[in-house]
Amino acid sequence: MIKFFGGICLFISLIFSAQSVTHSSSEIYDDLLRLQNNTTVMYLAAHPDDENTRIISWFTHEKHVDAVYLSLTRGDGGQNLIGTEKGELLGLLRTQELLEARKIDKGRQWFTRALDFGYSKTATETLKFWDKQKILADVVWAIRKNKPEIIITRFDPNSNGETHGHHTASALLAMEAFDLAGDPTAFPEQLKYVKVWQPKRMFYNTSWWFFGSKENFDKADKSDLFSINVGNYYPTLGISNNEISAKSRSKHACQGFGMALERGSDLEYLKFLKGDKPKSNDIFEGINLSFENGTLKTQMDKAVSEFNYKNPQLSLNNLLQVYKLLQKSNADDLKLKQVKNLILKTQGIYFEWTTKNAFGTINQEISTNLEITNRSDAAINISISGKDNKEILANQSYKATEKLKIDDPKISNPYWLQETPKNNLYVVNNPQNIGQPEILYPVKKSITIDFGSTKIDFNIPLQQKTVDPSIGERYEPFYIVPSFVANFDQDNFIFSNQPKEIAVEVESFLPNSTAKVSLKGSKDWKMSPPQTINFKEIGEKKKIRFKVEPISNDANSTIDALVESNGKTYNQSLNVVEYPHIDRQIWIKNAQAKIQNLDLKIPDVKIAYLKGSGDEIPSSLRAIGLSVDELDLKNWNPSLLKNYDVLILGIRIYNTQPEMALINKDIWKFIGNGGLVINQYNTNRGLLTNEIAPFKLQLGANRISEEDVKLKFLVPNHPVFNVPNKITEKDMDNWVQERGLYFADGWDQNLIPLLEGNDTGESPQKGILLAGKYGKGTYVYTGLSFFRELPAGVPGAYKLFMNILALGKTK
Repeated sequence: MIKFFGGICLFISLIFSAQSVTHSSSEIYDDLLRLQNNTTVMYLAAHPDDENTRIISWFTHEKHVDAVYLSLTRGDGGQNLIGTEKGELLGLLRTQELLEARKIDKGRQWFTRALDFGYSKTATETLKFWDKQKILADVVWAIRKNKPEIIITRFDPNSNGETHGHHTASALLAMEAFDLAGDPTAFPEQLKYVKVWQPKRMFYNTSWWFFGSKENFDKADKSDLFSINVGNYYPTLGISNNEISAKSRSKHACQGFGMALERGSDLEYLKFLKGDKPKSNDIFEGINLSFENGTLKTQMDKAVSEFNYKNPQLSLNNLLQVYKLLQKSNADDLKLKQVKNLILKTQGIYFEWTTKNAFGTINQEISTNLEITNRSDAAINISISGKDNKEILANQSYKATEKLKIDDPKISNPYWLQETPKNNLYVVNNPQNIGQPEILYPVKKSITIDFGSTKIDFNIPLQQKTVDPSIGERYEPFYIVPSFVANFDQDNFIFSNQPKEIAVEVESFLPNSTAKVSLKGSKDWKMSPPQTINFKEIGEKKKIRFKVEPISNDANSTIDALVESNGKTYNQSLNVVEYPHIDRQIWIKNAQAKIQNLDLKIPDVKIAYLKGSGDEIPSSLRAIGLSVDELDLKNWNPSLLKNYDVLILGIRIYNTQPEMALINKDIWKFIGNGGLVINQYNTNRGLLTNEIAPFKLQLGANRISEEDVKLKFLVPNHPVFNVPNKITEKDMDNWVQERGLYFADGWDQNLIPLLEGNDTGESPQKGILLAGKYGKGTYVYTGLSFFRELPAGVPGAYKLFMNILALGKTK
């Protein structure tokens, strides 16, 4: 029988998200060792996937210290190998991938408010785009909040111009923040919430790829470097550190970082940057990893030494003692959360509060199911929401079904997306929220467990629970949404002096409801009248179409979808990011789209499209009236191309689709017979075949990251600049994020370079847009970022792409 700890009555609170996850004795013991230590290490870089999971996992599993990864950005400006999300939605996806990675390597995740605005070639440029002082303040805040003894940067602070500008900027900011975090005159407004903190030392985590190759690194003098063997094997866990880190790294699915598990000895190297330099190879030299000598340390050590693998429940008294001492010592929330989680795990207590609904709206009543299972060998006493006292016997469950009326007025939304970013920074109005990866679960239920004289409060979030016959049970966050949402089928609409229909999908979260839907635009546009629609079921969707007609020749504005019901007007869209490897995410923003009338001449061509890593070009082309069929590589047949004038290859198709190596001969034959193939950018690393054109074509890593840089027309009389649209320098205005990337740096004489340009201070690039005849047809390679520009509705990009498509009219 369990003996409960006696003494004063203590109340503690913990938000606990329960799912059917196993907690073996070995894993619980591993957690207990981390509870015993009181040291934090901060790893700092610029983006999701910059972090070295091998080192993070080594800190948490070998040294059993707290490891926090501070990423300056959420990766909003990167590419996406698994879907079409860009910008803020991509940031949501990559944030969740980081959190899934941390679940595996046992680190923690933090961010600054910096917006990833895309590739930057120097830290100098990066810190002009960002408000340096505000990002520096965020790094100082993260240090003061997390109190690391050691800071490790992924990038060299002396590498300006040698790598991504965000990378070097992250190291430079870390160097400054290292000193400022301990200075009470630096960002004194933070001291309302935290105390100054001075880290002990700082390193830079170097690697062979900073030396150009493994061979160069093997030959390099490493006498001034500190080495860590991160290949440790953990018999109690049955896994090596390299395997853990590989599993963590593989969570970065949208960046294509899935990797094989590695085993065996492996070294990581650190270069000392500042602070107290160790005299030995031990980077923790002079740092006491555990608590200071005293009652708390004694009790921590006792909890570890007396841990019983066969019966972890026997740890309860020791853990309650630890908790009491932590309370007296004013320990931070991290340690309190760790000990509370350990109490639950050792006692085998399981909670879940679930519903079948993914979404709910204010004042809606939904059905919920509560389960509290006591898998210990002693009865426990619980109370629910401060009442309903119940005893749950050993290995028994309490289950209840109840109706919940949602009375929380707050709509669920990522805290950093509640306002429009300013100056490449996310707006976070509550300073205490800065750095948090997410703030979750607006609907909670309080459960109190009475451990004799110690009462612990747990806040259980309401979650959606579904059971799929093919995969079993799945849990997702439950979100509060508006009563009605309206989504346009695209973010930008392009008109060519002709009326067209615009579709709006309206979803109701109220049963038996009626709504009037209308479009609102500027005076340059004529809209068809409002429409009334009825809904029977919660979550029912209806798509309605409005005729929209441009009145002026150069109309350029926004259009809003308005939903009126019961005297209230709703103007919000629901944007969902959903993949098997992350929790479902939503972003609620204004139901608004960009609308433009262009003098755009559209060629009469039939287009086939083969998807690469995922982009929105097919829908962007269909939106202006072009016929685009997406072909299936898995069911390839050469005859599929016979009815088309143009074949467009999606971005990174030769990096992601192995079938391309097998069907290239069919594509070259299509060109030879008079077809046009447009090959969009591929990365020069990771090509699945080097044959990406019917003649010599070599890719480089060059790019133009300045979206407003001037581009020179090398062959002004070429059809690409003249037919059917006249292209001028004005058409290169207002491009977004970049000009292009992964330009060609070697090509056959039959390919003609058509554009030339370069970022400030660099040599001109000519491999931006290449076109050449092959047999009766034409092959085009372009590194221009049409995958960004067309969905963004950039007029000049549309005109140029139409002219490229027109090269296929000769078939």
